[in-house]
Amino acid sequence: MKALIIGAAGQVGGTLAAQCVRRRIEVYGTSRKGQGFLYLDLADAASIKDSFEKAKPDTVFLCSAMTHVDNCERDPELARRVNTVGTGLVAEECSRAGARLVYFSTEYVFDGAAGPYDEEAPVNPVSVYGRTKLEGEQAALAAGGLSVRTTVVYSHNPASKNFIMQLISNHRSGARMRVPSDQFSNPTYAPELASAVLDLVEKNASGVYNVVGPDWLNRYDFAVKACAALGFSPDFLEPRLTAELGQAALRPLKAGLRTEKLAAKLGRRLPPVEDSLRKIAAIMKQYE
Repeated sequence: MKALIIGAAGQVGGTLAAQCVRRRIEVYGTSRKGQGFLYLDLADAASIKDSFEKAKPDTVFLCSAMTHVDNCERDPELARRVNTVGTGLVAEECSRAGARLVYFSTEYVFDGAAGPYDEEAPVNPVSVYGRTKLEGEQAALAAGGLSVRTTVVYSHNPASKNFIMQLISNHRSGARMRVPSDQFSNPTYAPELASAVLDLVEKNASGVYNVVGPDWLNRYDFAVKACAALGFSPDFLEPRLTAELGQAALRPLKAGLRTEKLAAKLGRRLPPVEDSLRKIAAIMKQYE
């Protein structure tokens, strides 16, 4: 495999790149900021074409997107240019190069009325982010690609603003942290996500696969579990209803994803959240 990871400087892309190296997969990474990576901006068609010409990949992992849900709501034109049009351009380049496309999608393609959802459940996004990611997914699938739906991805990554890193930062600074108690999802450990996706690619999977952790719980309960694993008192956490948070975009409240299809394909599910949180606690001890 000769892989091109679009968004290799991000949490998912960076973890995926590290696992490619461990598996002795030739890998190229892109970033909108450059900084040692191939330059690629999903809103810039020329940069997409240039990256393909330099990397000449046979497999492309599209990890990059406009992911800030509220900013997508505030600037729907940019969100569509990046998440929809940009994905379409990547899909076209994959078709031209004969490369497989692996697209990272989201539970936000659903309205959150009756989760957790399997891969065949009817989609109904309620936000600009969800709609543009669904349109990107449709472009990827039309090109014969693999769409990986995931959610609440976390890891110990100081460069990331994932939920666990926000929790650690707030605890260290003594700041209060308002956490929604009515948003249900499946927290997903980034290294386990990357490993499962590479296994799916090795098995030539296509279509839609949910790749998430097995625990379906609300964000506040996840935060409490994280505090227990990391040795934090949870006193700084403030449970709140989503309606109290004043967010610009609607969230799918009872969301989450089912993984029977993944388990049948790989013969396993991802490990439980307690196992992954213990790994993060062990990493943090190395920095003490």
